[in-house]
Amino acid sequence: MVAIAFAVLAAADVSPARAASETRKPVADSAPRLALVIGNAHYAKLGTLANPGRDAGLIADRLRQTGFEVTSVADRDLKSLSQDVEEFAQKVKARGPSTVAVLYYAGHGVENDGANYLVPVNADIKKRADIVPQSLSVKRVADRLSSAGNALNILIVDACRDNPFPPAVAASAAGLVPMGAVYGVFIASATGSGKTAFDGEDGHSPYTRALAEAMIVPGERLEDVFKSVRRQVRLATGEQQIPWESTSLELDFFFVPPPPPPSQAAQLLAAAKETGNVALYDLLIDRFPASPEAIEARAAAAALRKGASTGGPAAASLVLDRARQTRTPEAYDLVAALFPDTPEADEARGAASRLREITVLDSAGPIYEGRELVQLIQAQLARLDCFAGEQGGTFDTATIQGLRRASQLSDERFLWYRPTMAALRALKKVDSQDGCARQKTVAAPRCLRVNNEDFCQ
Repeated sequence: MVAIAFAVLAAADVSPARAASETRKPVADSAPRLALVIGNAHYAKLGTLANPGRDAGLIADRLRQTGFEVTSVADRDLKSLSQDVEEFAQKVKARGPSTVAVLYYAGHGVENDGANYLVPVNADIKKRADIVPQSLSVKRVADRLSSAGNALNILIVDACRDNPFPPAVAASAAGLVPMGAVYGVFIASATGSGKTAFDGEDGHSPYTRALAEAMIVPGERLEDVFKSVRRQVRLATGEQQIPWESTSLELDFFFVPPPPPPSQAAQLLAAAKETGNVALYDLLIDRFPASPEAIEARAAAAALRKGASTGGPAAASLVLDRARQTRTPEAYDLVAALFPDTPEADEARGAASRLREITVLDSAGPIYEGRELVQLIQAQLARLDCFAGEQGGTFDTATIQGLRRASQLSDERFLWYRPTMAALRALKKVDSQDGCARQKTVAAPRCLRVNNEDFCQ
């Protein structure tokens, strides 16, 4: 099975300068959601596939669960398949420009001369020349959806689970060829080029099962959904099938929107409970007297006054300490809002601004993976005098030790024993003059065991 998902965005009225300075705009939660789910399993000439029907049913259920109006069809011949796509595109266009559309296909698919095709159930493909006239081009489907003029289209093709074609076709048609990043388009592939993916032995393909689970996690952006899918598929198949993603989207889309941030009263109540300081309960009662949290605060404050001391650090310091532990912009915003003219507020405003800058950086720019990501990390480590090994893209002991040393140069947290984009972005922000050469020599080595191997500084 190979799966490719395309999301085609309408042109956004956002200049490059603004895009670099603010978080990306999300698709409105109230936007209409339409979906077409196709499951081709019973082929007249190519045999029967075990799981596409069940996979299509699973995805249809998940899409309904996340607010989509779903149309499901099965075992479509070429004429019906083409008509399904055309009618769906017209329906999307009629619902208006804010509509989000998903088209999911499960069944056979082939690649021919660098182009991908969906195979209808009446196809009788005996030679390469039969592919084009008897199949539906994936690009044609994507172009038709794009022409609907709506906010976002997602096309998911879950195909190539086995290869039923004659030798003259099979040798060159294995898998669907991955498509490179295009401006405004999201692309995800379930496996590498020319490889057949697993169909699954439990009623669902590994890719579709992972997708069905990932798409209902609250607050997961479209890109994050497919990152989770890739991770789950890689683990489920013993790294024999590794999906990849390529994206240049500028809008954020959530199948399930993130929960709303807690109110300032709720944050203050949490801080009071964590510290057990009556001053914070009093502050909550004073600032938000009509809130539900104030009712709980009055009871808690009364209980504390029955013998507990009311002394301790100032309220501003307590709330700031909690914000440092929480490390979210909202936690620091609470400090600035409650104590606007204090030194704690100044620190909180700066910290909130830095965290939001990190969020923008995490949402923009190219995403690197694998050997390329490791090479870029090694180049940054060498720039900071934290690594003197070969920059060949191998995540070896020397690179891990370099990242461990470099982690002390940044206030940002990243996993120094794994190659991540967070580590690369944090390293880029460190001035070369503040590199590892300025670190004090450690008298005794400090070691950490990772995967049964000791890494010492």
